[in-house]
Amino acid sequence: MEHMQDECGFTLVELMLSILLLSILFLAAWGLFAQGFVFWKQGEHKVDMNDSLRISLDRMGRELRYTEGISTVSDISSLNFKTAEGKNVKYYCYSNQLIRGEQGLSGWGYSPVTSDIESIEFIYTTSFGLDINESNIATQKQLYPTTWTAYINLVAITITARKEGSKVDPVVLTQKVSLRALP
Repeated sequence: MEHMQDECGFTLVELMLSILLLSILFLAAWGLFAQGFVFWKQGEHKVDMNDSLRISLDRMGRELRYTEGISTVSDISSLNFKTAEGKNVKYYCYSNQLIRGEQGLSGWGYSPVTSDIESIEFIYTTSFGLDINESNIATQKQLYPTTWTAYINLVAITITARKEGSKVDPVVLTQKVSLRALP
């Protein structure tokens, strides 16, 4: 049998080695792609949350800005007020949704404003500079049950949201609203 000399080709070892190197390169590229996709999805969730919260805060702020006054049934986790048109409106968090309630002729009607809400907090500031928050609202309601909201001229709304199933840090937005149409 004659030996083949100067033959061009790959041996089985060379072929296996090249397949192994290409596999390692492919797995590394796939890992980078997968990680990039995860970061992109997290960024998308964060942008969606920011947009949704900004729209919700804007709507609440516009209604609250021209309110006739804050209702005494309001507290840190819910806000009740009467609009300039005389409608009673309520905002609160229920079952991971920001809910807006409006009292009509046939009773209260409720509709979700946005979802994926972890918490909502309202801090009220009076014209005297007193912040009514979680630490002192019970005292204010006990001392002044019918008038504790009479001198409120600023409401700070803080909403915390996190996309369900997402590992992204929660998005927290705060808006301060000055009441213009005081009673």
